Amino acid sequence: MIEQTLQLLTRDDVVKTIHEMGKEIAEGERYSCLYQGRRFDPKALMAKALEYTKAQSLPAQKVEEQLYKPFIEALEALDFVVAKKPRNLGDTDLPVMIYEVKKPETVQGNYRRLFSANQNRFYWNRDKFSKLKSGDPVFIVNSAASQVLFGFVQDTRIQATYDEAKDISSFSHQGEQFEVSQHYEAFVCIDVRKIQHTPPGWSWKTLGSGEHTYIAGPDVSPQSARNNLERINLLLELFAADEEIALQLQTCYEAVSQHLPQEEEQGNEPEPRLWYVMQGKTFSPKRALKYLWAPLSGKGGREFAHWSAVKDIRPGDIIIHHADSAIQAISRAISSPKVVPQPEEFSDEWRGDGHLVDVEPLIVFKPAIDSTAIKKCWQRLQRALSDVRGPFNRDGFGNQGYLFEFTWEALAIVLMDQSVKLPEEIQRWLPKVEPDDDLPGNGGEGEPLPVHSTEIPAVDWLPRVQAFMASQGFHYSLPEVANFYLCLRTKPLALLAGISGTGKTQLVRQFAKALGYGDPDHCELIAVRPDWADSSDLLGYTNIQGDYESQPLLKVIERAMAHPDDLYFVILDEMNLARVEHYFAEVLSFMETRMRDSQGQIVTEPLVNRADVNGGRPVYLPQNLMLVGTVNMDETTHPFSRKVLDRANAIEMNDIDLEWAPEPAEAQPVSGVYADALLAPFLNSVDLTVEQKAELSDSLDLLKEVNRILEPAGLHFGYRVRDEIAFYLTLHKQEQLGQLKGFAREAALDFQLMQKVLPRIQGSSTAMLKALIGLISLFSGHTIPETAELAEVESLVDSEATPYPRSVKKLLFMLQRFNDDGFTSYWL
Repeated sequence: MIEQTLQLLTRDDVVKTIHEMGKEIAEGERYSCLYQGRRFDPKALMAKALEYTKAQSLPAQKVEEQLYKPFIEALEALDFVVAKKPRNLGDTDLPVMIYEVKKPETVQGNYRRLFSANQNRFYWNRDKFSKLKSGDPVFIVNSAASQVLFGFVQDTRIQATYDEAKDISSFSHQGEQFEVSQHYEAFVCIDVRKIQHTPPGWSWKTLGSGEHTYIAGPDVSPQSARNNLERINLLLELFAADEEIALQLQTCYEAVSQHLPQEEEQGNEPEPRLWYVMQGKTFSPKRALKYLWAPLSGKGGREFAHWSAVKDIRPGDIIIHHADSAIQAISRAISSPKVVPQPEEFSDEWRGDGHLVDVEPLIVFKPAIDSTAIKKCWQRLQRALSDVRGPFNRDGFGNQGYLFEFTWEALAIVLMDQSVKLPEEIQRWLPKVEPDDDLPGNGGEGEPLPVHSTEIPAVDWLPRVQAFMASQGFHYSLPEVANFYLCLRTKPLALLAGISGTGKTQLVRQFAKALGYGDPDHCELIAVRPDWADSSDLLGYTNIQGDYESQPLLKVIERAMAHPDDLYFVILDEMNLARVEHYFAEVLSFMETRMRDSQGQIVTEPLVNRADVNGGRPVYLPQNLMLVGTVNMDETTHPFSRKVLDRANAIEMNDIDLEWAPEPAEAQPVSGVYADALLAPFLNSVDLTVEQKAELSDSLDLLKEVNRILEPAGLHFGYRVRDEIAFYLTLHKQEQLGQLKGFAREAALDFQLMQKVLPRIQGSSTAMLKALIGLISLFSGHTIPETAELAEVESLVDSEATPYPRSVKKLLFMLQRFNDDGFTSYWL
C-alpha cells in the first residue's frame, strides 16, 4: 500500500518540497537522502512531499512503523542518492583535504597536463599540500572540467626546473616528463583511486578565493564547518556507491560536525544563495524592491542566461541590487519563480511572459556603495568570484546582462570598509575576511567573457548587409545572404562550392566587412596547399629544438579567444586542393565536442594544450570563430567524404547572370553587431523544446520520406544531418526571417535539402538512379515511375513551379548527367 502511494510522487515534487519545506525536515539517523549538499530523513521527506504536493497526509505513527526500504527505493527510483550511516567510522584524526582547482584557463591547462598517461597519478603544486604526508587522503574538485578525483598522497616532493624565458616549469617522475606554465619549485604526486564525472545539476560549493580546506584531522576549521558539511554531502552524492570512499566521507562528516560552533545548531537550513542584479533604468525602490522580472526570451525567441537565471532563485535567497554604477540595496526572495505577463511598469521595453520573483528589502544603502569601492578591492573580488558567473568582467566593469551569481566572500569584501549596520539575515552568513594571501599557481587571470550583446534583430540587419555588399560591387540575393547567416549560426563551418569566379571568397569577405570585421586581423584567408597531409601546416608543429611553431589557424583562434565580443572569419581557400579528411581531421573531430562551460560559453576539447602555447591556456575552437572553405571540383582537387559533408553546409554558387547590375546606392557597414549574433543556440537535439520539435513535424516527415528513398542506394543520412536541419529551420522561425522577400519557410527547407542532403548523392548504380527519380517525384509533387526516361521527367516537372525549386533544378541536372555519362554527382 505504501509503495503505491509513494509512486504518486515525481522528482519535481520532491525537489519542490525540499526548496519550500526543507528547513522542517531533519537529517536521518540511519539513512539520509542527499540533495544539493543537504541531508534529509527519507521517511520524513517523502511524507512531507505527499502532504505538500499531493495533499495526502500519512499519520506520523504509521510512518514511524514503516521500514525504510520502500521510502529509499522510491527515492532511488527518482534518481536521488540515499546514504547509510556506517556503524563503525574511520579515524577522525586522519588529515583529509579538499583541494579546488580554479577556473582560469591557465590553471585548467596545467590540470590537463599533470595526469600520467594512464591517469593513475596526478601532480600539483606542492605548496598547497605541504601539511600532508604520504598516505593522506585528498579530494580534488575541478568544476570547470566536471571532475572530482579521490586519491592518496604518494610522493610529497618532486623537484622541478624553471625556464624563465619560456615561463615553464618541468619535471620528470616514474619515466614521464611533465611541463606546466608559470613558476613552481616542487610538485606532489597523488595516487588516483577514482575519477568521478559530475552529473548535470550537480553544483559545487566553491571555496571562493581559497583553494583548500580540511574535512578531518587537526586542521579542521570551526569557521568553515557548516559549509564543509555541505561540501562533504556533495562529495558523498558522487561517491556513495564506492564503500571505501563513502566511509571516508561519513567519517569526515562526523569529524566536522564536532567542530560546529556551539551557538550553531546542526539544523537543515542551507546557506542562502547570493545573486547580483544589474537593474539600470529598471531600478526604482518602489518597484525593484518588490520583485524581479525578466522575459523568457528576447526578440526572435533567443534565450539569455542572465534572464533565465531568475528561474533558479529560491525563497530565502539574497539579492544585491546594482543601479547607476552603485550597489543600492539588498533584498530577500520571498517566493518561488512564477511565469507571468510583463508587468505594466515596464511599458514597452519588453513583450511577452517572464519569470517573476517577489522580494522584500533588507537594507537600502544611504549613500549607495559606488563603483569606486568595487574597483578598490577588485583583485580580491576576482578571486572570490572566480568560480561563478559573476557580474563583473576582468577589468572590474559590469557585465552586460541582468542577473548574475555572487558569493558571500565577495559581499564581505565589498562591505569590508563600509560603516553600515547589517540585518541578522545578512550578517550571520558573512565570512570573516582574511588578509589578502598570495595565491600562486591556482589563480591567474580568467579568460575574457563577452560583455556586449547585439540589440538589432537579424531580420533588420541582414538587408543592410546585402545593401552594403551591393555597394561594394558584389551582388548576392537577400535569401543567399540570409542563408549564409543561418548556416553559420547552425554550425560555424560552411563550404562554398562553384565554378571559379562566382564570388565565393568575396561572400565571406564582404559579409565580414559589412559587420565591421573585414580587416586582416578578423578575416584571414589561408591558402591550402596540395602537399598538406596533416594539421601541422594549419595549426602548428614542434620544431627540432622542441618549441612549438604556431601556424595561421592557431594564431587566429588565439585572437578570437582573447576578444570574445568580436567575430573572426577564416577562409580556407581552395580547401580541397589537399585531402580535407587528412589535414582538417582534428578540427572536424574537435568541432563535434562542442559544449557549454560553466559560464555558458561554447567551447570544445583543446586542440592544443601545451605550456608554451597561448600562455599555457588550452586552445579550443571558440564560439566566435567562423570557418568557411571555398571549393572547386576539377582534376586538381579531391572529392569530399560523407564525414565532411555531414558536418558542414555545402552552399553551391553556380547561378550566373552576366547582365550588368543596376548602379547600387551607397551603404555603410552595420554597427552594433557582436559575436553573439552568430552564436549557436542549439548544440544537441535536447536543446530543442517540445514545442519547437512539434513545429518541425511536417519537415521531419519530409526528411523521413527522403531517407526512405535514399536508403536502398546506401545514401541515407543520420541524426547529425536531421538535427542540423532542425536547428536551421528553428532559427529561421525564431529570427522571423520568413519576413524577408524570397525566404519563406519552403525556401529555407529548399536551401537545406540542397546543402545537407543532395551533396551526398553520387554514383552509377540503378539504385542511385531510382533515388534521383524518387526525390524529383517527392519534391515536385508529381508521380513519376522509377523507369521513366529523362524526357518524360522533364516534360512533367517545371522546377520553378515546385515548392523546392533549387533542389529540383539540381536533381534534374544530375539526372541529365546520369543519362549522358552513366554517372552523376552533386559536384560539378
